[in-house]
Amino acid sequence: MINFLFSFNGNKIFDTTWKIVLALIIIIVAFFAIFGLLGTLVEKLMYKQGKKIDKFMSPLVLSKLVTDEKEFTQIAKRKSTLYFVKTSIVPLLLILIGFLIWVIYHSLTGNWAESIFNDQTGIGTLFFTWNFSNATYYPPLGFGGIELQNTPHFITNISCLNYFIFLFIFIGLIWYLVNVLAYISRMLRINKLKNKIFSKDLENIDLTTLFSNDLDNPNTTNNTNLPINK
Repeated sequence: MINFLFSFNGNKIFDTTWKIVLALIIIIVAFFAIFGLLGTLVEKLMYKQGKKIDKFMSPLVLSKLVTDEKEFTQIAKRKSTLYFVKTSIVPLLLILIGFLIWVIYHSLTGNWAESIFNDQTGIGTLFFTWNFSNATYYPPLGFGGIELQNTPHFITNISCLNYFIFLFIFIGLIWYLVNVLAYISRMLRINKLKNKIFSKDLENIDLTTLFSNDLDNPNTTNNTNLPINK
């Protein structure tokens, strides 16, 4: 067994194994790092988009043009929906452009089954890919027969249109999904504000503010002392 490990083939398998293990560790660490970063970005996005309702509605509330919960909800939802439609025009156009390029490209090539992700004519050409069809497992952590199938390179023929198809559709979809998340955030903010602003529950009110004027100006309080007749 020891001789096998130190043989040429054994060393080769050993090196391949640890490269795979190292790659898996890097992928796992990167996954959690990206996941944490995305969580932070989503949290900030939801907070920022929720605050847009404050910007939309504060002039109406402060000027007393909106005086009840139902009216506040209707106007806020209408403004939020219009903002969603307005901000979704560009990403939807990007998706449409990507789809039109896809139709034109496949009309020219005639191969409608071609995937934009393959490593021959698609965006797969931009990444390392491996062939695992002949992979062999050597316990406990040994692997062999894994072949490098593609190294990153650009294609310059008509198939390069797949890059643009992916770029337009990917950006459009991400942008649109961000808008959907922002819309949900504003809806949650509307529900929170309507319950807070128009609540009749005294627990939501700072009662000290009701008497602040009297405390600051004691001369304005009513004199309850009755005159005494001598």
